[in-house]
Amino acid sequence: MDVFDLRYMKRIRFQLRSIGAWPSHVFEDVPTTKLTAISRYGYTSLLFILCSTGMVSQAVYLVNNKGTMPFIDLGQTYLTLLLSFVFCHRTTLPMHTSYQAHIEEFVSKFHLIHHKDKTEFSAKMFSKVNRMCEIVTIVEILQFGVSASMFNIAPFCLNYRAGMLSSERPMNVTFEYSVYYAVPFDQNSGVWYTVLCIYNAYVSYNLGCMVLCHDLQIAVYVFHIWGHMNIFEHNLNNFPRPRKALGSKTGPLRYSNEESKEVAIRLKEIIKHYLMIKDFVAKTSDTYSVTLCVYYAFHLVTDCVLLLECSTLEIDALAKYGLLTVVMYQQLIQVSVVFELISSKGDSLSDAVYGLPWEYMDNGNRRTVLIFLQIVQQSLALKACDMVPVGLKTMLAVLKTSFSYFLMLKTFANN
Repeated sequence: MDVFDLRYMKRIRFQLRSIGAWPSHVFEDVPTTKLTAISRYGYTSLLFILCSTGMVSQAVYLVNNKGTMPFIDLGQTYLTLLLSFVFCHRTTLPMHTSYQAHIEEFVSKFHLIHHKDKTEFSAKMFSKVNRMCEIVTIVEILQFGVSASMFNIAPFCLNYRAGMLSSERPMNVTFEYSVYYAVPFDQNSGVWYTVLCIYNAYVSYNLGCMVLCHDLQIAVYVFHIWGHMNIFEHNLNNFPRPRKALGSKTGPLRYSNEESKEVAIRLKEIIKHYLMIKDFVAKTSDTYSVTLCVYYAFHLVTDCVLLLECSTLEIDALAKYGLLTVVMYQQLIQVSVVFELISSKGDSLSDAVYGLPWEYMDNGNRRTVLIFLQIVQQSLALKACDMVPVGLKTMLAVLKTSFSYFLMLKTFANN
């Protein structure tokens, strides 16, 4: 069975390909030509240029209308501007060689499909992780489809209710948009309204896919790291004890010379497995270090803005931002809980290493276990910008700060 025979891997590859974020050239033997860079990064660069242009246009619109727009309505432009910033940052990920090498290593070496035949427990863990990844993939795609659709359908419904889509539009009424831009043409024209709606729908797809699919990709990595750690712990807990001599009623005090050689080989295999896990975690942290930092900073500001938008309790605001708010909070919680799997599991590994039957080993194997114990005690937690551990504590800090900012902004809005 190949990695890409799995349904969730097919879905992830398809979604990332649609936004130019899948490094197809890494898995295909394509000759290098003068147009190679364009074929690899052309679409990604186009998305980056489109989003950067949109950010500038949104910023100009914000400056031009800052004095006339209500305080609550400013939140919509701030929200889309922040989303565009995250989108711009993530469009640069596929251009990094570390990102491409990381995907290649995961697909060709680290994925549990390459380890499932080693033991019966490995096969069970592969099946369990496979189900987890499948469920999370379906949930992420549904969230992406529904939230992106609602974000664009809500303004359309508001325009229809106001009579803006009829042949005789009411006077002194303007079109509602999901994203507002400063443009050199009349946005209240029916033709340009159609053009901007199509453009916003296109950008919403790319933005939602860029944000949610990269989150999904990171979650799949973490699930497989967790699976490897479970296999590693199981191998430690089921390390063979000294065999009893035939007819002996008491257990031996030491491994025999032949058993000691087998113990040395088994310890070597276990250490190699742990170092592979540790190396992959380090590469994951390096690849997504800045991405996670931007992600938490984005949630710190955006979550309070979304609460501010929904705090009016108006039907229009809830239709447009209600589901988006739920999805954004759910994403923050999901990513943090997923990363907590590694931190919580890593704490029990040192106990499992200490639980090895080192008292039966010779001095050489005991030294190996002692050195290995010191290595395992080092934390495996991933960190944003190599400073902030990613997990539940960071999530709670972000949520508390967001609620504090929301209450402060709500007070300003009421005044």
